[in-house]
Amino acid sequence: MEEIKFMALGGQDERGKNLFIVSVGEQLFIFDSGMKFPERSVLGIDVVIPNFDFLKENVKKIKGIFISNPSSSNAGSISYILRDIDVPVYCNELTTIVLKYRNLKYRIKNRENNFKIIKDKDVLKFDKDVSVEVFRTTSMFPESFGFAIHTKVGSIVYAGDYIMDGTEQSYFSTDMNHLTQISKKGVLSLISDSEFASRNGYTVPNHRIEKFITGPMKDKKKRLILGLFEEDVFKLFEIINQAKQNDRKIAIYGKTIAKVLESKTIQESLKFYEENIITTDEFMKSTDGILLITGAGDLLYSRLAKIAAGNDDTVEFTENDTIILATPPSSGVEKRHAEILDELARTNAKLISLSDRNIWTMRASYEDIKLMTRIMKPKSFIPVKGLHKDFLSAEQAAIEAGVIPENIALIKNGQVLKINHDGKLVISNQKIKNADIFVDGIGAGDIGAIVLNERKQLATDGAVIIGANLNDKTKELCSLIDIQMRGVVYIVDDNPIFKLMQKQIVDILNKAREEWKIKPDSFDLNQIKKDIVSKVRSILRQETGKQPIVLVIVNELTNSNYEPKVRQKYNNT
Repeated sequence: MEEIKFMALGGQDERGKNLFIVSVGEQLFIFDSGMKFPERSVLGIDVVIPNFDFLKENVKKIKGIFISNPSSSNAGSISYILRDIDVPVYCNELTTIVLKYRNLKYRIKNRENNFKIIKDKDVLKFDKDVSVEVFRTTSMFPESFGFAIHTKVGSIVYAGDYIMDGTEQSYFSTDMNHLTQISKKGVLSLISDSEFASRNGYTVPNHRIEKFITGPMKDKKKRLILGLFEEDVFKLFEIINQAKQNDRKIAIYGKTIAKVLESKTIQESLKFYEENIITTDEFMKSTDGILLITGAGDLLYSRLAKIAAGNDDTVEFTENDTIILATPPSSGVEKRHAEILDELARTNAKLISLSDRNIWTMRASYEDIKLMTRIMKPKSFIPVKGLHKDFLSAEQAAIEAGVIPENIALIKNGQVLKINHDGKLVISNQKIKNADIFVDGIGAGDIGAIVLNERKQLATDGAVIIGANLNDKTKELCSLIDIQMRGVVYIVDDNPIFKLMQKQIVDILNKAREEWKIKPDSFDLNQIKKDIVSKVRSILRQETGKQPIVLVIVNELTNSNYEPKVRQKYNNT
């Protein structure tokens, strides 16, 4: 019998960065590969992705990466994986469009053929005993997928993102009969989204914004601006349907959503084509146009802030506008959400904000998890995508749905979970490498703890730059000692700190010169710089309580006849 294991490189005890691995014998099946947005205290970092070393080391065993939908938390790091390893990526047509666009953005070349378009109910055979069946779920994206790995001893079901909505009859609907058919094959384990398990009840109908935008849509005396995350495609559908009913045209501010609207799935289901779209210039000239401002995470807020401050070349908010922030804040950007509400309130436009009390993210709540578990009838249950407190809520939902408590496992990133053929779950002593990789711009992995600490130090304590010139033949000081400070303290003329630092630096240079006279080989410019850094930081710590970054530049010059003099006044320039 082939051994079955479950592992996570991301998504456990955190929000986002989802990447899960199911090992069947020597075959590895990867489900999703996402990213997360950093805390605001992590300076200069755009996103955080998983460490892929385990995948690189086992690339020959990987049968494919299966993407449930193109959201940043589920597919945001695909481009970084494909930069390093050549593996197939299975996803729907819309996801392919979005991911190819991201590859272009991140300059990933020669990976177009890695994307394999799959459809609901497809069954992908990998050997005579192992196959992957695709099923459709209801989430923020049309035709979001879950996957069932069928083995000789039962199925491992990765549910992806889902809510249970029996009334939805569109590309967002879930085929309940299909789920039942999969369950009849015998589900060994259900891997379930649990980030919002602490929300009581079902997500439906709290995910709809229709009732909040119907009134503003009918008021054709005002233009309408809607801000939403680029992954809220379900809300995009609601907005477009309302716009068509009220004969209003839409301008798009955001390239990813523009790419989404190129999808045949979107165009055919909405009957929404180029003639329904106007440019931002045309929107500004209109009296009843609609502007969709989109972005992932903080990018949405940055775009709104830019326009609110009057710094955008095309778009401007006026008293003729109604602004609806149509999406509640995602994890990690709650503070920024509150800040942008204040900035938008300072404009002349009318502002409407939908909070998570009004609108729920289209992810499984407590009763959704319970119902999915009852349909699948798994022997074991593994909560994923959330914090530990969310896993505890999901665990309780699974127990109420009939799963034995001993067959539920809450694991962390890097742990290896063995799934026995009777449904028993055993956490192995084995661990796989996992870590956060910080992405700055398009570079990944080149920002380490030292760089982050230096950025924090610069932000809190500032920097000091010291420059001096020596005669290369005599080692005598042949210039003034230039000391510049930024973000440390405000220096006025004749400040004693400057005088003290200059004196100590001169003493260090004179001492080095005297030692050089006795032993010429002992003169070490690098050591002199280190001594100056240590002494200056010690003075500043004692005098100001700060520990700034100190940079020292000491040059050796030829043919210098400069005679150093004591500098009387110092300017903070």
